[in-house]
Amino acid sequence: MGPVRLEDDLLWESNNRSGWGLRWLRHVTAAAVLAGFGGLLWLGGERFICVAAFCGAAVYAIWVTVHWLRDRRRFVRVTVANGGLRMQHVSGRTTDHDLRMVTRAHITHRGHSYDDANDRQKLAGAGSATLRLQIAGRRFTSRWAGLDSAELDRLQETWRATCPEAAIDSTCIPGQFAGYSY
Repeated sequence: MGPVRLEDDLLWESNNRSGWGLRWLRHVTAAAVLAGFGGLLWLGGERFICVAAFCGAAVYAIWVTVHWLRDRRRFVRVTVANGGLRMQHVSGRTTDHDLRMVTRAHITHRGHSYDDANDRQKLAGAGSATLRLQIAGRRFTSRWAGLDSAELDRLQETWRATCPEAAIDSTCIPGQFAGYSY
């Protein structure tokens, strides 16, 4: 999955557009294995370690559930369709919004702190970006997309042309942890 493609009707496309199906199953399996390990320790008479394993499984399950609830609201693709914005969310849901209702688009670009001429994703100016939209008072956040500086500039111009009344801005953050989207 490459960087954002700026087609005529495409305004945003995240690198990872898949849902949570397999990832959720792996996390549930990991929590179940940890709880099963705690059960074996309980049968073996190791009460303190068993309780620690059960507590670890519970904390892990809560953390994964909170992360899933947060991520399932994110969008992965935005296109212009029928005179409005069509957003595809991680959960597979598609919502349509009026272009005039977009009041703000903010792009956070995290630049990579290394320069590798052999890898397109590691060239100077490369990094990852997150798009935050405010539409009719509601806030939406995207998953990350790989962008370099030129693509970031083209993306901003495309958003300015599509939503001329919206406030379009960006923040560039240099750093080595560029792939993480908070």
